[in-house]
Amino acid sequence: MIIYFAFLILTTMPFVFSIKCHSCLTYCKTVNGKVDPVNCDCKSPPNEQCSANACFAKVELFADESTAIVQKGCISDFPSGQRGCQYASNMDTIHCFCDQDQCNTRHKLGSYIPSRLPSVECCHCTSRHGEDCDSGCSTNCRGNYCVVDFDGKEQGCGLGYPRLPSFLRVDDYLDYEGDYLCTRYESSASNVMNGCVCTHPSGLCNEFNKTFNYQKKHVIERKHENLHYCYALMHKGYKPFGQEVFKKSSTCEGHYCFISLTTSEIVLESADFKHNYEDHDEFVGAARPRFELQAGCVKVNGNDKVQIGCTVETQGNSSEVLAKHCICDSHLCNFHHLVRGTDDPRPKAAIPGVKQTTNQLNPVRLYTSNKEIDENDILSVMNGVREAQSMTIGAFIWLCIRIF
Repeated sequence: MIIYFAFLILTTMPFVFSIKCHSCLTYCKTVNGKVDPVNCDCKSPPNEQCSANACFAKVELFADESTAIVQKGCISDFPSGQRGCQYASNMDTIHCFCDQDQCNTRHKLGSYIPSRLPSVECCHCTSRHGEDCDSGCSTNCRGNYCVVDFDGKEQGCGLGYPRLPSFLRVDDYLDYEGDYLCTRYESSASNVMNGCVCTHPSGLCNEFNKTFNYQKKHVIERKHENLHYCYALMHKGYKPFGQEVFKKSSTCEGHYCFISLTTSEIVLESADFKHNYEDHDEFVGAARPRFELQAGCVKVNGNDKVQIGCTVETQGNSSEVLAKHCICDSHLCNFHHLVRGTDDPRPKAAIPGVKQTTNQLNPVRLYTSNKEIDENDILSVMNGVREAQSMTIGAFIWLCIRIF
């Protein structure tokens, strides 16, 4: 009986997996445009290491300055299939991930050399250069995935893994090999990303008109009657800030809401004070405080391509947060408490005729500068104009098709 009881405890207890990771930053001169793995490797003593489920090492290459910066730390999770090192959409950025104790060293990460991935043929076009991106694929390129930007009217190739799977927190990016991963997200009227990445082996999967029609059906119009209202906000500063910045937020609609916070930026500074920039030949890499918050809404082509929760990057033995990115799926869920890791401080909206209890999950009040607006009021107003909005969106898409 005692043995059975002990076994029952072990099998029902939550399993917490935690490893130690090196937490440091270094820089060095590049060799033939590539990172020097010997001079650009750093290790931290045990009392300065961080603990998490996985480790990372990120390499930033500055070609004009012939300098590389390597930053190491901890990360809560990363998409399966992305162990090791790989380009992060371009040749100037390499991201490495591993999930063993103190694994983020050059020896265990293969000297930061990106692994080989299959290549695909893609359409290549940029409308801002005067090219006609609607008439098929006049120019092609080869990369590890294809990308299309509908708002900027661009098509092209990407190297390594796209950053979109990490943004959506997918379980395994390789599960979508040969498929489309499409989204539209916004955090303000001027900051909208509307596009797809794809890796179909037949090639040319990012042909503009074909993918635009797919985006319209599977992203823009998908579950249009079941969207969430999200805070939409961008805020930057050199000092920490709190929830007061949400007083200037607006709202948007999406299948999901997101909120992201970064607390530092990697910079390259000259080691001397020469007047002419071309005379500078020694540079120093450093991390300095830079706080940036972005919150908004996400539409995506399938609930199976999103994972609710938060991804956290930390450094040091105090687990200082470098970045935190969360996705949630309820009205106005992307508030400041998600990235702070605290309880939701917003007052709950009272429901007429219902006695409130401490554990009752009533709708929250929208946190704005002018007044508190009950979420139920928002829904009643928005539901009344949803039909008109649908007509407007449909007319806009039809107009875009005619113009482009």
